[in-house]
Amino acid sequence: MISPAKFMILNLAASAMMLVGPAAAQQPQPNNSNAGPAAPDRQARQTRMRRRGMRGVGRGVRELNLTEQQRQQMKSIAQGQFQNTQTQRQELRQLAEKRRTGTLTDAEMAHAKELRQQLRQSRQGVRTQMLALLTPEQKTKLDEIKKTRGANRQRSRPPRQRIS
Repeated sequence: MISPAKFMILNLAASAMMLVGPAAAQQPQPNNSNAGPAAPDRQARQTRMRRRGMRGVGRGVRELNLTEQQRQQMKSIAQGQFQNTQTQRQELRQLAEKRRTGTLTDAEMAHAKELRQQLRQSRQGVRTQMLALLTPEQKTKLDEIKKTRGANRQRSRPPRQRIS
């Protein structure tokens, strides 16, 4: 289970990514001609899943009533993180493709684990920077939003069955 602080930070990072999404979408995408026939379907499915997961995030950001300056600063932070981690993410995608084809070595598996850890630390840094931009009132409001969402999530989930 995610702690409330981590959830709030994840929520902020996702919110910032929503602000950056249109800018990142306008950047030219590499032509992946060797992706095969299933790639467009997988890509479309992933896009739909991301959008579904982001629906509630925008609502939470709107409730915080961010100033234009805060929005711009968050957008700048998110874009910087996106650009700084681009090579790591690309390398991780290549390693994931090797894993799917069954050609991933133990050394590459260790490298993938290291890359994931680096990306995790980068996201944590972004969350910290974004939280620092919020006023105390906005932080309080964010805590309230998180608590409400957590309670809603608990109500909508069936109870877990324990395996003995």
